[in-house]
Amino acid sequence: MAMVKLLLQRHNMNVQIYVHTQNERLTFSCEEGEAVSSLLRENGLLALPCGVGKCGKCLIYASTKPCTEEINLLGSEKIAQGLRLACYTKAKENLEITIPGRNELEVLTQYSAMDYVFDPFIKRRKVTVAEPTLDDQRPDLQRVLDALSLDAYFLNFSKLKRLPYALRADEFNYAAVENSCFINWGKDENSYGLVIDIGTTTVAVCLINTTTGEILASVGEQNAQAPYGADVISRIRSEMEWQSNGCKGENPLFHAITSQIDRLLQQLLHKHNLEDVDFIVFTGNTTMMHMLCGIPGEFISKAPFIPVLQNAQRLHAEELGIHSQAVCYLMPCISSYIGADIVASLLAANAHHPQEPFILIDLGTNAEIVLSYKNKFLSCSAAAGPCFEGATLSCGMAGQKGAIAEVCSDDEKGFTCTTIGEGEAKGICGSGVLDILALLLDKGIVDETGRLEENVPEFAKYMHDDSFYLTDKVYFSQKDIREVQLAKSAVRAGIEILLKEASLSFADINKLYLAGGFGSALRKESAVRIGLIPQELGDKVHVLGNGASFGALRYVTEAHVQEGVKELIQKMQYIELSSHAGFSDAYIENMIFPV
Repeated sequence: MAMVKLLLQRHNMNVQIYVHTQNERLTFSCEEGEAVSSLLRENGLLALPCGVGKCGKCLIYASTKPCTEEINLLGSEKIAQGLRLACYTKAKENLEITIPGRNELEVLTQYSAMDYVFDPFIKRRKVTVAEPTLDDQRPDLQRVLDALSLDAYFLNFSKLKRLPYALRADEFNYAAVENSCFINWGKDENSYGLVIDIGTTTVAVCLINTTTGEILASVGEQNAQAPYGADVISRIRSEMEWQSNGCKGENPLFHAITSQIDRLLQQLLHKHNLEDVDFIVFTGNTTMMHMLCGIPGEFISKAPFIPVLQNAQRLHAEELGIHSQAVCYLMPCISSYIGADIVASLLAANAHHPQEPFILIDLGTNAEIVLSYKNKFLSCSAAAGPCFEGATLSCGMAGQKGAIAEVCSDDEKGFTCTTIGEGEAKGICGSGVLDILALLLDKGIVDETGRLEENVPEFAKYMHDDSFYLTDKVYFSQKDIREVQLAKSAVRAGIEILLKEASLSFADINKLYLAGGFGSALRKESAVRIGLIPQELGDKVHVLGNGASFGALRYVTEAHVQEGVKELIQKMQYIELSSHAGFSDAYIENMIFPV
């Protein structure tokens, strides 16, 4: 295996450690006694789900003596296998570390599209620019604007530097025009753009030809910021650590996401033999949009939860460190915890056009909920925690190869499991978590209070140490049940608070839209069985898929939609559940599982 030596600028770099990955052996120098988690994170070698040593998921192999916390979090069997936690493993001379193999996440890039008139506001126009003469000494830019019969332009200095050469080298056959504003040029009559949904867990990218309306590619990856934490709060904490250390070097979270986007863009351009795109439209939660721009998110995480900005932004890709001449459009947010991804999902649900009352839910670490009724909107964010994404559960994992994604009742065996990739089960992802809990409730193994019963004869062989074992190594514990119980209670309480504020009942709701990867993967029957979704709305569920990507596409390809978004946001009232007088009662009431 190749050896690569990386010297990191650290104080007292007096020990060498070696890190084995699937492809190479890396050598690092760092301070003795320092936790290896920060080093692995900075070099993109390991995702740290919580980043504070509580979740037990920053797994590495090392021949170190386990500390008490590692023993409690991992158990004797994993400790005996050599597994340790990066948060608690201290650097020492010649320490050898092995990174467990990492599987690719299943990234949702598809969506349920509704018909609309496709009318992109960026188009390419054939243009012939008059050559300058001694009698016509108009500046190059003015001659272009005159040829297009336009007055406005949005070009950065990099583009302006290229303009005179493009005009004189026959590269100026078509001009890209944003409504009545000149933004780009090229030899291709087609205009191309990227639609990017920056999720906390994953990044989904669509390359589109807006001249023909064809989607050329849809790709997704794990968000490159994952090593800095599984949720927005832990990532903000990581950013604050960088700030407290004197902001040495480039903001690591900004660099991680912009470098990832730049790489994905260059790969797509190369694959489809394109020179560049005319635009990139971004959506994501409020924290992700801040970190995309390198704007501090610190005060999003502290009461009274104030973002730096939430309006739509237009800027050049180069300002984000992306090697492109594209104009970037950042969709607007609603509040610190109702982001641009929810605005986009509302567009995907046609919320900018009149319709019957509906509820939209994007289920994740924070479950964003919007109620639309009588040309008004109410929204809230319920702190569900990361259990729906597997981060805090005993055997929880993201939706990737080896994750149990479906659990069904079986007359002979009692139950059957389906894993992503159909290989050996390594853990449980969110949809499987709902299924197994629904099954346990149906079989009487979990009662309405959430207590795990061990005296059900048919399933006694699967019970051990307050846990239900789906396989020899994958189990669902009493602690996991409580985690899901808390999460579903928060979501249901949020739904009920919004309905109460609007003086509506479940019967008044026409549709329940589910957005995002988890919302698209769950079985609604399981969600209803555990009480996450009200039974009265079970038959009204409509899955949007990656509604954020579809809504972002509509944001740049539907006439007058940006005015519609401004109006939608003006009509939106955000309710802070933590200070709402009725939230505590609703939360406690929904702790009980349906009988």
